[in-house]
Amino acid sequence: MRVIVVGTRGSLLALTQTRWAVERLKENWPETEFKIKTIQTRGDRGADPREQNIFAGELEDALLRGEIDIAVHSLKDLPTTQPEGLVIAGVPRRVDPRDVFIGRNGTVRLADLSLGARIGTSSVRRRAQLLAWRDDLEIVPLRGNVDTRLKKLVAGDLDGIVLAAAGVLRMDMRSRIGEFIDPEVMLPAPGQGALALEVREGDDMADELAYSLNHGPTRARVRAERGFLHGLGVGCLAPVGALAQIEDDVLVLDAGLLSLDGKTLIRGEIEGDPEEAWELGMELARDVLEAGGHEVLSETINN
Repeated sequence: MRVIVVGTRGSLLALTQTRWAVERLKENWPETEFKIKTIQTRGDRGADPREQNIFAGELEDALLRGEIDIAVHSLKDLPTTQPEGLVIAGVPRRVDPRDVFIGRNGTVRLADLSLGARIGTSSVRRRAQLLAWRDDLEIVPLRGNVDTRLKKLVAGDLDGIVLAAAGVLRMDMRSRIGEFIDPEVMLPAPGQGALALEVREGDDMADELAYSLNHGPTRARVRAERGFLHGLGVGCLAPVGALAQIEDDVLVLDAGLLSLDGKTLIRGEIEGDPEEAWELGMELARDVLEAGGHEVLSETINN
């Protein structure tokens, strides 16, 4: 019997979400044996976060070499184009895609922050949207895994931090959340809250296993968001937010592009058939670029 090797990063969050995926696979395929293999990525080794694909490249290389059969990724970490020979076979049901605020000293909501409060995040997307909402805030670089960032909040001189809700929820830390941030204030990263199960093209068994966890509405939503990102011609590190919903069989995509200082925001909305999710994202990207997005991206790249 073939043993299916599932690859993951070694962070606590990555292992938690991979174990969740493997448990679901075992439920669907009880006769199949699964093994988890941890792989250190450039991101885990401290690569410059401004580089692209630092959390997925080594996993994809291991897939192509046949060292693993399925790679489990946080979808927001994946580039919008994949290496030749690899496919995303399954996108499980999404966890809450929003960002969350976690404060200290009894501060529960962003609106409760005092003038000049210090907020920890290294995401250019979060930084730009926080400054667009309140330009008095001081944004402090904060890197590391979820548990590391929470420890830095307690030990440091920060008034609060902003994280993806999904990571906090997956690690069973919901009680730490002060506020789920309204997407009107902060659009999430494209694909945030979703996982991707990637396999080698032509590996029918791995493809079938991974597809058994696929959730069609989630896949359509994240395809629209990633289509928007792809249409802008930028990576996941640009100040871009996107959130798609499906209402009454209609996909509605709300997405935007910001300047790094948050002073310029170009935001739009489009709706259509979920089957055309990627095309809808691309179309909205063209609209945003025509509305001044080219100039915003030029300034972003130059900085």
